[in-house]
Formats: sequence, C-alpha cells, structure tokens
Amino acid sequence: MRIIAGIYKGRKLKGSADLSIRPTTGRVKELIFNVLQKFPENKVVVDLFSGSGNLGIEALSRGAQRVIFVDASDRSLLVLKENLSSIGVPEDKYTIVKSDAISFAKKASFRADLLLLDPPFKYPELQTLIDLLTSSEMMTSKTVLVVEHENINPVQKEGAEYEVLIQKKMGRSLISFIVKKEEDEQ
Repeated sequence: MRIIAGIYKGRKLKGSADLSIRPTTGRVKELIFNVLQKFPENKVVVDLFSGSGNLGIEALSRGAQRVIFVDASDRSLLVLKENLSSIGVPEDKYTIVKSDAISFAKKASFRADLLLLDPPFKYPELQTLIDLLTSSEMMTSKTVLVVEHENINPVQKEGAEYEVLIQKKMGRSLISFIVKKEEDEQ
C-alpha cells in the first residue's frame, strides 16, 4: 500500500499480518479521493475501522486538518502507530481511539467533515452504524460519509435521514457517498 497523492505521496504503508483484514485497495482509494477531490483539505476526518490507517493517512497527506483513527483491534492499532511514525505524521495531526465503531458513534460529541467507513464485508451492523452516524452530532448537512461495502450488502435509501449522492461499483466493492438531509427536507 502506498500513499497516492499529497505531502506523503509514494510513501509505503505497512499492512496487517492478519489476513482476515481486507485493506482498501489502491484503486478504490484513488476512486474515493478522485470523487472527493480537494474536500479533505483543512477538514476534520474520522477513519472508522481504520486498520493500518490507509484512508486516514491519505486524507492527512491531502491536507486534512486532523484525523481521528478508530479501531477495536490492538494489532491494527499497533500497525497504524508504526505507519504514522514511519512517515513522520506530526502527533498534533491525529488522535487514535481504541473502540468499536458503534460505541464510538454513540459517544462522539464533536462535528466531523468527512467520515471514512471501511468495515469488514460481512459486518452485520452496517445499516445500524450508518443510521447511527447520520443521526449523530458528528454529522451535519455538510459532512460527507464515504462507505466501502460489499455490493450485495446495499445501503438503505428509503425513508432514511440521509441521501446517497453517488455510488460507484468496483469489483465486489460498492462505494457510497452519503450526506445528511437538511432539516427541512426530512
């Protein structure tokens, strides 16, 4: 895995030794950031299921103000810390939180500009987590939630508090770009 663009472009990231972890491929990461274009610049980003930090570090490389990395795995957090250290990301640019995504979403009381969500394909609580995030204090109508999920596990669209702006299919992955509906639209 390599950083695609920005100040850390070309830097190599260490992956997890755990073969059950599915890192975001370079092609999917490139698609996500091509759609977002300059959106991460000067923004607060949350990287849920951060694993090695692939998506969040890409956001930092492209000018994110700060990234909150969230993962429940000690092993993943160790790899993340090694990656942040090896490429020289200043400590004031990130926070690492050991937590599962649902618990984090329930407790978070700050506003985020970009939420990057790359759960395991077989994550049974995907829709619950999306509903929780889109109704949380973290999301405003200006926040973008990017979800990489298996294309056979679609995001609910009917009657939701959010709108799916764009969906892109790449192999088994479906990348959904979601925004919260404005109050008067609901």
